[in-house]
Amino acid sequence: MPYLHLHTNIEVEDIDGLLRDLSAETAEALGKPESYVMVHGSDRQAMRFAGNDAPLAFIELKSLGLGTDRTGVLSARLCNLLQQRLGIDPSRIYIEFAASERAMWGWDRGTF
Repeated sequence: MPYLHLHTNIEVEDIDGLLRDLSAETAEALGKPESYVMVHGSDRQAMRFAGNDAPLAFIELKSLGLGTDRTGVLSARLCNLLQQRLGIDPSRIYIEFAASERAMWGWDRGTF
């Protein structure tokens, strides 16, 4: 049940294409079926980092069983993708990783 939410202050011309890429990258990096991955994109947000409004991104990634052994790889892969697709310098990207307990995520009238 990975959930990824991208926040950025730039306008993303092909948001659907970017979300497709983020979904596939997240599934592959986590070793989970893409059928469980949910992605959400919020572009053109009022955001500043390091005192200026140069292109930036904040990613929230939540997943069941997300261990610290995967966060470094995920950070590199997601930063590389945003740099390639949007031109955002990786030093202007923050990522918040969160692991959840199965009983704390609802789905299909139950929990995981």
